[in-house]
Amino acid sequence: MVGSIKSGKSTLTNALFGGDYLKRGAGVVTSIITRIQPGHGLRARLEFKTWDEINADINQALILFSSTPPEDGGGDFDINDEKDRLRLQHDLSRLNTDQLVSDDTLDPNCVLLTEYLSGYDRVKGLVSSEPVTHMFESDDFHKQKDFVGDESLAVYLRDVCLTLEAPRGFGENLEVADCQGSDSTNPLHLVTIQDYLIQTHLIIYVVSSRTGVRRADIRFLNLIKKMGLTKNILFVINCDFSEHETLADLKGLVGRVEKEVGMIFPAPCVFTFSALYNLFKSIDYKGGVEQAIARKDRRRLEQWREENDMVAFSDQQTEKFLKAVIQKVSMDRFALLLVSNLERISSISSGLRDWIRINQDLLKKDAGEVQEAFSKMGKRQEASDQITMVIKDTLDGTTLKLRRNLGNDVERFFDSKSGEIVQDLTRFIRSYNLSIKDYEKDLDASGFLPTLYRIFQTMQQTANLFIAESINPKLVNFVRQEEKKAGDVFEQVAGPYSLMIKDAVKQYQRTMKKLGIKIQDRPFKAVRSPDVDSVKSDARLNIPRLAGTIQYSTRIKTEAILRLSIYKTVKTVKKLLKKPVKEGPDSAMRSLEASVRGIKKQMQESIKDHFLDYKESLKYQYVFKLVDAMSIELYEALTDRMRAFTGNLSDMKGRIENEGLAKDRLAEELASMQTSLNVALKETRALEKLVMIDE
Repeated sequence: MVGSIKSGKSTLTNALFGGDYLKRGAGVVTSIITRIQPGHGLRARLEFKTWDEINADINQALILFSSTPPEDGGGDFDINDEKDRLRLQHDLSRLNTDQLVSDDTLDPNCVLLTEYLSGYDRVKGLVSSEPVTHMFESDDFHKQKDFVGDESLAVYLRDVCLTLEAPRGFGENLEVADCQGSDSTNPLHLVTIQDYLIQTHLIIYVVSSRTGVRRADIRFLNLIKKMGLTKNILFVINCDFSEHETLADLKGLVGRVEKEVGMIFPAPCVFTFSALYNLFKSIDYKGGVEQAIARKDRRRLEQWREENDMVAFSDQQTEKFLKAVIQKVSMDRFALLLVSNLERISSISSGLRDWIRINQDLLKKDAGEVQEAFSKMGKRQEASDQITMVIKDTLDGTTLKLRRNLGNDVERFFDSKSGEIVQDLTRFIRSYNLSIKDYEKDLDASGFLPTLYRIFQTMQQTANLFIAESINPKLVNFVRQEEKKAGDVFEQVAGPYSLMIKDAVKQYQRTMKKLGIKIQDRPFKAVRSPDVDSVKSDARLNIPRLAGTIQYSTRIKTEAILRLSIYKTVKTVKKLLKKPVKEGPDSAMRSLEASVRGIKKQMQESIKDHFLDYKESLKYQYVFKLVDAMSIELYEALTDRMRAFTGNLSDMKGRIENEGLAKDRLAEELASMQTSLNVALKETRALEKLVMIDE
């Protein structure tokens, strides 16, 4: 669930699950994504940050922030140190409106620091030096809202996961996520959403009928498109019955939204209904004391029920929406997960059926004929084993070469001198134009350090936004290209070896025919390169998180203060020596100009370090592991196909040649196996029809 703040994402999620489980109208300071996993009973799992993570957050927010004289400082901030908390509280209380507000929004770092201090006393008993998880179940379940809905508590959370009864038709093997507002003023929140979106199979974008499509929506939808996530997206216009006089008025808005969204996503799939009405209706239908509708909400529900046309339209759209969602999260996803496995199961089952028939025919032959049959089939088995060895050697070599090539691609992409994204960021920072003269009033009103802090925050926020909107989409598309390269390489291997296996199968079938053994002719399906998404799902592989914080050093502050001191000292000495002082910017302004150059330089260094770490993580923890997993998957698919047609009869050979075992007993065992197999094949065929796989 994504969309702008207050668009109704949490309300829609609640309506889907039929209860007021998620906190509606939560704040915008934190970047918490509430994950919901269907299951039995109500359960909330809240994972808290460690003290080290909390202090790291605070110390990054404190870069250049301080109205405390530098000599009072010393070492990193520790939230468990009462003196540190009191000093920071004092510093925050001294900030004026100009220091707290920038570009008509509250400074995110000031808000972050304030919330950490406000919530400390309430969470200090829940946080530890190691990750801690707290569970809220049954009657205590709704206590999780106190944490998610209160910014001073939510800021301490690392992850929130709820377990709820699955909506009808959804199944239990899925996860629904209620994301932070996409128009948050903090770019890091946007990156957190990006991290989740690149893993998702379906995006539901919520637009409020009160506002329609806003500039923030257009901006975010363009970002989704740039990241190549246009394949599975549904749009919901969350309508407020109270905002629209007539159904015609509402439909007019729907037309405008479809037109505006259609400029980015051709032929968008748009549904219009009231999520809040659906939620109230669901709670009212279930009844019970635990989730009784408040009196004022009941009055709204009764009033809305009188809007016959509007309610009927909303109900129709809700039904269509649910069908579309269930189709995508249940049927389509079910087919995607089953298609390759069903094909393999069908092939193995058919091979087992041939194995049974061969053994049944062998039981009817005399000892000499059996010996001749096993001799000829043994030669065919040796040929199959040789092909398997060749496949293994070839795949090992291909995998090694592919790892090397993709590794080189990653190195080039992140190269600090010629790599695309580092160069883009370097150019952006160097060309970033910031007029120091615009901060003269801040300098006079607040002083040097607060003004430098504000400049740094502006530059940092701008750089983070550039990374989110321009760099991350390029990074995601690069990874997709590398995934496609891997798929193409393995497809080139799969094709020739499928033909080799096909030839071996034909020779095997001719041998069986010469021996008078009947096996059913069946089409040979070529083995394809493994599906990347399926391999990633099976191996639990994900692109490394984009939302890593770029670390900046307090050296920025130290150097700025040093520059200011030098300028002031030089000016004072010149006056004492009665030397002329050049006209121009005063010491503070000159120090600010020099500090901006220093900030730009350190930004470039920090960004290079950040992407160096990301490069290593991407290469070793994702790309190489993906290649290895695809190689193993392809090897198993090829060898399974070989075994399915040329089954190993060595175990049965000993039993048939053992005169102590009655042939009629072996025949009974084979007949029993055939009966069980026929049932399995019937069920497999039914599943194949269900997911529309052509045989």
